[in-house]
Amino acid sequence: MHRRVMILVLLTAFQLIGVTLAGCRSTPVVYDRIMPPVDTLRAVLEIGEQFGDSTCSFGILMDARIDDRGRILVLDELGACLKVFDIEGNYIQQVSGRGSGPGESRNVKGLFVMPDGRVGIMASDKKGYVVFDDSLRFVEEIGLWMQDSPYHATALSDSLLVMCRYDGSSESQCILQTVSIYRWGEPEWQTLLWKDSMEVGGSYPGDPSAVLRFALLDRLSTGGVGDGIVYFAPGSRYEYRVFGWDSTGRQVLSITRELAPVEKCLEQIDYEIFYTGSSLQRRSTGHRPLPFEYQPEPYRGMVLDVGIGPDSNLWVRRGTCNEPFFDIYDLEGNLLRHAIYPDSAWDWQTEVTLHGVLAWELDPLEGYQKLYLLE
Repeated sequence: MHRRVMILVLLTAFQLIGVTLAGCRSTPVVYDRIMPPVDTLRAVLEIGEQFGDSTCSFGILMDARIDDRGRILVLDELGACLKVFDIEGNYIQQVSGRGSGPGESRNVKGLFVMPDGRVGIMASDKKGYVVFDDSLRFVEEIGLWMQDSPYHATALSDSLLVMCRYDGSSESQCILQTVSIYRWGEPEWQTLLWKDSMEVGGSYPGDPSAVLRFALLDRLSTGGVGDGIVYFAPGSRYEYRVFGWDSTGRQVLSITRELAPVEKCLEQIDYEIFYTGSSLQRRSTGHRPLPFEYQPEPYRGMVLDVGIGPDSNLWVRRGTCNEPFFDIYDLEGNLLRHAIYPDSAWDWQTEVTLHGVLAWELDPLEGYQKLYLLE
């Protein structure tokens, strides 16, 4: 039996007989002394099948967006392609695919949408990103980085992108995570917004698990709607912080909350070891196993996702819950209410959009991935 299936079957059994597992509770935790209203989200759309027409099944669902035309764009890592659906979940078309030709890629990282409708796929084998117009026709490939190309981007305008990058090499004395403003088609940032670094020495000595988490697992992300403001939360396990910047790099928002760190449960740690090893082995040349025993960080991330939601407010997803749980602020940083999707799983991924929240699990119990639209 698949390890996660076995774990979740046992966990479900324990829950049914009333046993509560520390750190893995399936009910929302009240973090604030005064609790604002809590809205319950529901799935108004599901896309994904195990068998049948491959247009509605995903190899590995990596990223998803909803553009201004109401199209749902789903980035499939295994197929290195976009699968496009209308807002009712009807399949429209596939864009790009695995290969080395114009508009194709082999190693996709993420997805972004420009205010004018252009769509970009971050692709490390193309040293940057592959661009399509608002009709999803191939336009150009922008390859500016010989190594460590950006893995996440949010548009500030039709000419500015905020990009998250990892920078490191075996010769350097440290590795960096940066969040910066780039002008379209230029390799160097215009404005550095945020930086974190880890000293590792010339040949990456020290804790290889910490280096792996910093460089490959604790990936950063930003959120925005192309109106000149971008939102960001550092990947801390001990501090809840959210920032907002304008297109000049001026900070326009700062939110902090006093929340206690939450430990991962033993089941989550066990599966993280399994998932990390299998995922990186799949992506490595020759499918080589990790040359060391990976050790997860014991605490959960405070904030996992930020973005402007369907009410035009700022939605901040807490990482300290098994369910997708959001703090909702106005654009001045005042807490308005919370929202929760009451379905417990440690590996939920989300993307907050003006049209609703897209959500999917990395490794669902059913054995195949579904994309949900939550409202």
